[in-house]
Amino acid sequence: MGQWVVTVAGIAILSVLCDVILPEGQTRKYVKTVFGVVVTLVIVQPLIGLFGEDSWFSFSNGGMEEIQQQYIESVDARHNKNAEDSVKLLLEYKGVSVSMISVSDLEKRATIQLDETYSRQAEDTVLVVVSSYFPDYEIITIWK
Repeated sequence: MGQWVVTVAGIAILSVLCDVILPEGQTRKYVKTVFGVVVTLVIVQPLIGLFGEDSWFSFSNGGMEEIQQQYIESVDARHNKNAEDSVKLLLEYKGVSVSMISVSDLEKRATIQLDETYSRQAEDTVLVVVSSYFPDYEIITIWK
């Protein structure tokens, strides 16, 4: 409620300042009309909640936060997929054949399944490459 009052006061003060600054003429009339509409919409905004959750303009009960969370999760998933693809390409470039890479953000774990048995040097290469992409993750290598 307090934020709504501050918003109404801010819009009203801004409209008064524009009224004082603008010269007489058509522009001033249009600006006053626009600010009148904006002030009216801001004042009526609490009444919008009376229409309930099913209204097309209602984001009550955290709807906006849910949309933002879904967006963040999709960005994280794309980031992990790109990192997995990059790690796989880089390992294959270094001569290490990879059959599966899996990243778990919740467990902070990167799992890599290799196609063949490699020397200790290849295992070190895997650890270095994967840890550069996932620095604070536990790295698990599975040898076929």
